[in-house]
Amino acid sequence: MRRTLAPLLAAAALAACAAKPPDPSVQFSVVGFSLQLPDGMQQALNAAMPGFRMVTPDKFRSDVSQQSALGSGKIDPLFATIGDFNGDGSKDVIVEGAVPGDSALHVVAIMNGKTPHAFEVTSFPVYDADAVGVYLTEAPGGRKNAFEVVNYPDASYVYTYSNGAFTGAKIGS
Repeated sequence: MRRTLAPLLAAAALAACAAKPPDPSVQFSVVGFSLQLPDGMQQALNAAMPGFRMVTPDKFRSDVSQQSALGSGKIDPLFATIGDFNGDGSKDVIVEGAVPGDSALHVVAIMNGKTPHAFEVTSFPVYDADAVGVYLTEAPGGRKNAFEVVNYPDASYVYTYSNGAFTGAKIGS
């Protein structure tokens, strides 16, 4: 019996180690959207961007919320988008926010997986923290490994993940 039990226990231990990490989620409640990050992803964000604070939904200009709903046909969280950007089967998150002592709006990728990590994708040097006009959404046409940053009404960029980094391309002229 010991001979059959030991391999089963070893297989169970290996399966537990290889288990898919928990997924992040965006929850909608009576107070609006909130992002739920698994501990490993939150720790990766804290390490990469100490003091990072996501933009809260109430800080977006009303015309931004309206434009987003018109474009997507639904109400989006605007400050975050979730998807499997690196194709590893785990959901990753793109968030926007600020760090203390800095006037920039930062767009940060938090890549999920066995060892989550976070890095800045792009930033906007100056923004109005009480009337945010930059928002995040899914990439147009359902493009995989990509998301869109809309600097309403000025410009939109699609960022696509490849070879460990995101590259941006302006949409339109």
